[in-house]
This record gives sequence, structure tokens and C-alpha cells, in this order.
Amino acid sequence: MKKITLKLITVLFIILNATNVSSQCWKEIETGYITSLALKNDGTLWKWGSGTNMPTQMGTDTNWKTISKGTDHSLSIKTDGTLWAWGSNTYGQCGNGIFGGNEIANPTQIGTATDWDSVSAGNYHSMAVKTDGTLWAWGDNAFAELGIGSAPNQNVPVQVGTATNWKSVSASYYFTLALKTDETLWAWGINSHGQLGTGSSSTNIPVQVGTSTNWNSVVAGNYRHSVGIKTDGTLWAWGRNDYGELGDGTTANKNIPTQIGSDNDWSFVTSGDESTYAIKTNGTLWGWGYNANGLLGDGTTTDKHIPTQIGTNNTWKTISLHQNHTIALRADDNLWAWGTNSNGQLGTGNNLIQLTPVAVACPTSLEISDFFTKEFSIYPNPTTGIISISNEDNLKIDKIEILDILGKTVTTKTENTSHVDISNVANGIYIFKIYSGETIFQKKIIKQ
Repeated sequence: MKKITLKLITVLFIILNATNVSSQCWKEIETGYITSLALKNDGTLWKWGSGTNMPTQMGTDTNWKTISKGTDHSLSIKTDGTLWAWGSNTYGQCGNGIFGGNEIANPTQIGTATDWDSVSAGNYHSMAVKTDGTLWAWGDNAFAELGIGSAPNQNVPVQVGTATNWKSVSASYYFTLALKTDETLWAWGINSHGQLGTGSSSTNIPVQVGTSTNWNSVVAGNYRHSVGIKTDGTLWAWGRNDYGELGDGTTANKNIPTQIGSDNDWSFVTSGDESTYAIKTNGTLWGWGYNANGLLGDGTTTDKHIPTQIGTNNTWKTISLHQNHTIALRADDNLWAWGTNSNGQLGTGNNLIQLTPVAVACPTSLEISDFFTKEFSIYPNPTTGIISISNEDNLKIDKIEILDILGKTVTTKTENTSHVDISNVANGIYIFKIYSGETIFQKKIIKQ
């Protein structure tokens, strides 16, 4: 009896620790139109959305370094400095030397270079910086968003100018922003709403935005507005402002960078179609602009014209949003999502709209064989309703409890424990616990 008890306690220890570790596994996130991408800390690549409502691993490689998601195509760099692309290639945006053709389903290496440093996928074009500070572009050039003049579309990476001091680049909807190592800001492409910040017309080559030499980061929004943070921690925005996405309290466009408020403790900023998010140095999250379907995560669907704090959590690390959904990462590497979910783009295991942040389970917890002992088994998993429990050693079951991934109890049963009916529970991922004496067995289950 002591041997069995010791074995069960050991199994319980493994269960609890494995569950805790697996819930904190995310490294980087990117959102697309109806899809999401993410990297895990182990270097694996995952996707969801477009009909798949839970994280699904792409291939088996464990050396992915960084990712970028455009509207219909994706780019990534591996730790060996190679460049990879997949998705739609109508305008050559994947850079594989072909225009159009079938969608590239799996990551495909682009060229043979091993010195790629950072990458940015725009609407139909792509931009990247190499380790030598050179800037490269490919894909659609209808509005000169490649920065190579009035040249046609490009289906392989081509160098932009001859400068070797490019630091970072942000590609968007027919325009591009970039920073140089001297902390100057540059822009090119369409300027229909002032999104370049130059105060003048569109341009087909990089032009400097103002004279400031203290830009720390900039982001080109998905639909013609831009945001940035200077080295002094101040927040700036310019371009389209129909929904208050600039955050200056108005809906008037701005054609040059305009400071938002007077705070100087901003550390991260990003923008989507018509919304903007920023994080302060104290880890708090702020959002403003378009808020249909709960895109801002404040529990409402009301647009905000000034930065508005989202919840009270102060451990936010980074965030990515697109047209109608948002994915964010906290400092503990847990992933959270909210907004539209009709295509499973939140990764929560269901298709329910979320007006406030909900947790996205770590993919390792989706394995139906993980962390369970031979004493009990449950089936089917995934299930549509009835779960049966097989008890091979005839151990006494004192209680069965089912919790959601945030730890809230949704079902408890103490009698007739050979089965549990969860037909009335929302689709998603749950923790199934069996209490037997002083031992607790648990397993992750999926309700479909």
C-alpha cells in the first residue's frame, strides 16, 4: 500500500509541475487577418485561425528565431540566419522568384543567404534588414511601398539604396517606415492620410521624417496610421484617425508626428487596422481607437479616442493586433487573446467572441496522452459531451471536478462517477481532476 501511495504522490508531483511549466511557454506572437502565429520558447512554430481554433504546430523544427505576419503571407528567420516564407504569393511577396501560383502551404527557404536579421510582412509586400545594415524589399510595388522607385513588383529580395545603417523596418498597407542606427525616421509609399509623417505627398524612395534623432521604435499600422516611441519615452502618432486611433482625443488626421499626451513612460507600441495598443514601463496595457467585437479588451465595444487602461494587470510584455482580434504576451510567457473569434483566431478552443483577455493554453497541454496514470483513463478525448471514466484498479473516486484553464470550477460530481456529462459546457480546453483519497489525478481534456 505504501508503494502504491508513493507512486501516486510522485505522479501527482509530475502532473502539477508539468502543467505549470507547460502553461508558460510562449515567446513571440503575430496576428493576421483571420489567423495567428506564435513561437514557443523551445523554438517551435505554431499557428491557429482560419478554421483551426487551437494552436497547431507547423513542422518539427526547433530553431525559429522571429516571425512576421502579413495579411495573407508570413515571414520568418531561423537562428541560422536563413529566411523563410509561406502563404499567398500573388505579388511575389514570398520572395521565391515566382509571381502567383498556388499558395505556399509550408515554410519555404528564400534564397541561400544566412545573414538575415529582422523581417516585416506588409499587406502585399515584404521588407527585411540584414546583419550588415542593408535594407531589402520584395512583393507589390504599386504604390512604391518597396522604396526602390517606380520599379515593377519584385519576386525576389532586392536591396533598397546603398545605405548600411538600417536598424529596423515596419511594412504595412502600401507604405513602409524604417529607423536607422542614428535614430532617424524614414518613410516611403502612399501618403493618402498623412501616414508617412512627412507632411507632403507620397514618395517612391525613403525620405526622412522631420529632423529628430531620438526615435526608439516605430510601427506602420495596417490601415494608414503610424505610431512611435522616442528614446525619452514619449508617444507619437500620425496618419488616419477616423476612429480615434491616434489617441489625441480627436478624429482628425495628422500628417506629421504628433505627441500623444505628456507621459514619458511608454515602452512598447503597436497598431492594427484602426486601433492602437501601448505598454508602459510599469507593465500596464493601454488601448484606443476602433473597438468593435471587443478589440480593445476593455469589456465594451465603444471606441476610445485617448489611451485607456485595459484591466489592472501590470505584467504585459508585448502585443499584436490586426483587424478585429488581439493576442498579447505577459512577462510570465502566458498568452492572452480577445476580440473576434469566428475563425478560431484567438486559439481558445472555441469560436466565441471575447470582450476581455482570456488565456490561450500552451500547446503541450493539448496532447491527450500527457500526465495521466494507468489507474484511470477517460474517453473520448476530445469529447462532444459525455466523458466515461475507466477505473482498472477499482480505486475509490471521492470527487470529479472540471475546471477551465483559468482554474474556475465549472462542474463537480461526487456520485455516479463512471461518467460525466459536460454537454452544457462551452467548447474549449479544461482540466479534469479525479480525487481519490489523498491523491489527485488530473488531465487536460478538450470539449468540441
